Amino acid sequence: MAGTARSWAGLRSSRRAERRGWVAAARRTALLASSLWLLVLAACGQVPGGVTMSKTQSGVSQPALLLPRGHTVNQQASELVAHMSLDDKLGQLIIMQFTDKTYTPMQRSLVVPFHPGGVILYTYAMGTQRQILDMLGAARRDSPIPMFTFLDLEGGYVDRLQPYLGYRMSAGEMAATGKPGVAESEGARVAHDMLSFGLNVDIAPDVDVALVDGPDLGDRTFGSDPKTVVKYAGAWLQGLQSHGVIGTIKHFPGLGAATTDAHTSLPIVNRTRAELEATEFAPYRALIATGQVHMIMTTDEQVDALDPHWASELSRATITGVLRDELHYDGVVITDGLYMDGVEKSLLANGIHDTFPQSFADAAVLAIEAGDDMVLAPWAPDMMQDIEASLKQALANGTLSMRQVDTSVRRILALKIMFHLLKGPAAAGTGPHSEPLADADLPRRRPA
Repeated sequence: MAGTARSWAGLRSSRRAERRGWVAAARRTALLASSLWLLVLAACGQVPGGVTMSKTQSGVSQPALLLPRGHTVNQQASELVAHMSLDDKLGQLIIMQFTDKTYTPMQRSLVVPFHPGGVILYTYAMGTQRQILDMLGAARRDSPIPMFTFLDLEGGYVDRLQPYLGYRMSAGEMAATGKPGVAESEGARVAHDMLSFGLNVDIAPDVDVALVDGPDLGDRTFGSDPKTVVKYAGAWLQGLQSHGVIGTIKHFPGLGAATTDAHTSLPIVNRTRAELEATEFAPYRALIATGQVHMIMTTDEQVDALDPHWASELSRATITGVLRDELHYDGVVITDGLYMDGVEKSLLANGIHDTFPQSFADAAVLAIEAGDDMVLAPWAPDMMQDIEASLKQALANGTLSMRQVDTSVRRILALKIMFHLLKGPAAAGTGPHSEPLADADLPRRRPA
């Protein structure tokens, strides 16, 4: 990969190594515990809604801020979508990842000119807290459209802030207290900690219902029955989102019966449709009905009762047919990592033999066509180029409609408006707030 020491295989190997570390930690734990910044090339320098143009440090024109007034969030987002270029729309469908700990020219080339909808950090791209704040702040200043900044933090052994702030409770430990208030407090604490690192979206909570002792869940789940999962995941999500961080329930349609790990294989789940309705879908139905679900992550498994051919996140029958049409969910849907082996095996099983990284672009197009809104997570400019070129080809071929792209971008922008990510100039490390943090404000490490 030009401009970085990480090769394709090396980066994927790093993700697997991080995953192995989680599993080892889980086993030890078990033993021990038993105005939108919108790019509009208008000659007059203004767009409807009173958005005035300014310049980023990269020289790209961007609005300073004035969202359309007197409209619902969805109407505001739709009005903004109507004035976006195709390139900026497609950029919003991508969650890229940083692979270095500072804002290098390589990192910057992922932001400019692609303007991705979000960025995710994994452990290998996390230096000191100040480095993280500075890196994300620099990326924001280069981004005409404010980005979601993602972290995967559940608690327990899936906690990339643990080296900075110490151990926090796992989902299983929260449920074992018998007190949903504990889960809500833990969610609120996660929100505070994430915002202090400049992070505004958490890929949690896990709402899988544990049905088998599979290799990928362990203490990450709140329980083995839907009611317990809903009670504690709902409380944790309430604590998180009421304090300004967007939550993401996962892994749709449900990993609770998976006996293999999608990082290294494609799990095949053989559950009847009635069983899925009663168990796996139950947390989604209940939590969606509360109105507090704004983002859902799909996953790399094949559920034969829904689609016997494709991994769930690549399956239109699963994402559009079930999640959208049957569960009536109109929020943002993101994929799990399209670099995972389960995705590659699904592509190969369906006759797509392109080599990586082109296979990544193939999967990205299939995911968007299926009904996902955002794909996770390319890490090089040529991967971004391949995804955008492949999406444009799908539009030209008619396998993807402009209406579907616009709908996805509307959902993404509406969520950014709802959580005030589009309100005022973004300041490094503040999430939805308006003032940058001083060193004295940074949280200190808690005792383990």
